Amino acid sequence: MKCVCGSGKAYDDCCGPLLARTRPAPSPEALMRSRYAAFALKDFDYVVETTDPDTRDLLDHESNRAWMEQSHFLDLLVLASSEKGSRGTVEFVATFQRGDGPAQTHHERSQFRKHRGRWYFIEGEAVG
Repeated sequence: MKCVCGSGKAYDDCCGPLLARTRPAPSPEALMRSRYAAFALKDFDYVVETTDPDTRDLLDHESNRAWMEQSHFLDLLVLASSEKGSRGTVEFVATFQRGDGPAQTHHERSQFRKHRGRWYFIEGEAVG
């Protein structure tokens, strides 16, 4: 099965081991792709676990989980990815649908940091 993150790789060679918690993400882009896969596969715990421990408590868990459950994720396009030391940035466009509504896109520039050997999502800024 192809990975839902759009990498073109098999799920078992891409986001599968990350969502199974058997391997950490090797880069900010891999983490971002696996977080998208977690949204698509409704694994909210993974989204929480991969959010920076310093900002994790700021998440509105209830509304984010509800949004995830009501959305169907259609496509992911990574526009840019960079990594410098313990910091990384990934710019992407995700396409999703809520209920029977029209497809929508979300364009974001996400910030990541490496802490104790693991990459974490810090925050995302909508673009456009």
